[in-house]
Amino acid sequence: MWTNKNPFLQGPYEPLVNEFQIENVHVEGEIPRELNGALYRTGGNQHFKPMNPDQFHWFDGDGMVHAFFLRDGKASYANRLVETDGLKVERSVGHALYNGILGGSGQPQPELPEGAPLIKSVAGINVIKLAGKVLTMHEVDSFYYEIDAHNLDTLGKFDFGGQFKGMITAHSHQDHKTGETLFFSLDNERKELEYFSTNQQGEIVCRQKTAMPITPWCHDFTFTEDFCVFFFGPISFFPRSKDYVPKGKSAWLFDDKAVNGKVLLIHRKTGQTRWFDIGPYTVGHYLNSYQIDDKIIVDATVQNLINIRPGIRPENFFPFPLVDEPSPFSDPELWRIVIDLKTGNITHDRLGDFSAEFVRPNELFYGRKHRYGYMAGVNNRRGDSKGFNCTIKYDYLTGASYFQYLNPDYDMLPGEPIFVPKKGATVEDDGYVLQVWYDPARNASEMVILAADDFDGAPLARIKLDHHVPLGFHGNWIAD
Repeated sequence: MWTNKNPFLQGPYEPLVNEFQIENVHVEGEIPRELNGALYRTGGNQHFKPMNPDQFHWFDGDGMVHAFFLRDGKASYANRLVETDGLKVERSVGHALYNGILGGSGQPQPELPEGAPLIKSVAGINVIKLAGKVLTMHEVDSFYYEIDAHNLDTLGKFDFGGQFKGMITAHSHQDHKTGETLFFSLDNERKELEYFSTNQQGEIVCRQKTAMPITPWCHDFTFTEDFCVFFFGPISFFPRSKDYVPKGKSAWLFDDKAVNGKVLLIHRKTGQTRWFDIGPYTVGHYLNSYQIDDKIIVDATVQNLINIRPGIRPENFFPFPLVDEPSPFSDPELWRIVIDLKTGNITHDRLGDFSAEFVRPNELFYGRKHRYGYMAGVNNRRGDSKGFNCTIKYDYLTGASYFQYLNPDYDMLPGEPIFVPKKGATVEDDGYVLQVWYDPARNASEMVILAADDFDGAPLARIKLDHHVPLGFHGNWIAD
């Protein structure tokens, strides 16, 4: 679409032109009757032709929310673009006005209408429920967008009462023990990071601010009973500067002379901080973390820095290569990282011989010791398929890996797996794994429901659309 050179505008990534509302979606198998609610999932869906299609980045597309609604064994579906301030400005003139935040177009933005935001925040990373509202999230603004839970229309902004000026994370985490939802706000201009948490009504109950010696891109974080944990890699991030995005440059910066990273611990109650130095790698997403005596265990996906050389443009390679050159980033790997609070040492082990991303646990165990993790992965690729080709369940107790390929004949492409526990479950993997898959043979997508304790067995249900859902990012199951 718009170019034959950019993989992020073709095939499973191609933007979806239409907005649908479909009742009684075709189901193969049987949807468990206890699943009443919606699987919300969002991702990029570029609406207007980008300023430079060849340099368009996967992360820069306009946010589009997709929802699979389940009730009484039946399924319906809807999708809508998030009507952000930037998209409204572009709609008013009928074409793109904004550069992507990450994909450097090489050309300056045209003059914007009076009152228009400097950059376009696309609200296409995640969807959560907070304070009875469904919120769609990005990571370059001080607010989220609220959408209607049913028809997905954009209702307005949610900004925590205007209390933050920094960039609020799109990866909040819920502590089911305390009832808190945890966030952070990053301000690279002021070189500050603020951790905060809310109660279930969205009211802020804790705030801890710390000065930052670096200006990192920080996509995700994790927590334990006592600490918030941040791993900072080699990429710096300046989306709000007039010197980068408006001038056609990526907001990502990379210094090949300073590739080692840092770890920051913030005590959730006292705000006390502790810094550690680490090697040249970047953490993509966290599966979970917890404390055992003087050690913090972190399970995450990691990309090592390799082929380091001057002039690297991270937007051409991260998270996947856009150009045909040796990437400075390895494929994402599943790591267990151990932070020894007594000695200050940080060690790690790679788990499995597959590539993995979009890691999720049974969220009821977040912050406490878990046994299982679920992720999209690459293992035993068939043919010339690209992207993920399987879903993986990893057993941290035994080291066993279970693979779900969905199709015996060719590779299909899975998105992020979401674990939903059964009602009254007493075992960690007693539940369902919900996930959107893309079928290249049909050029269409489907929502798949697996029994988590029979992970590599036949799906319980396959809810099949007649169109594709562009490969995107994150979401959540929100029960009725």
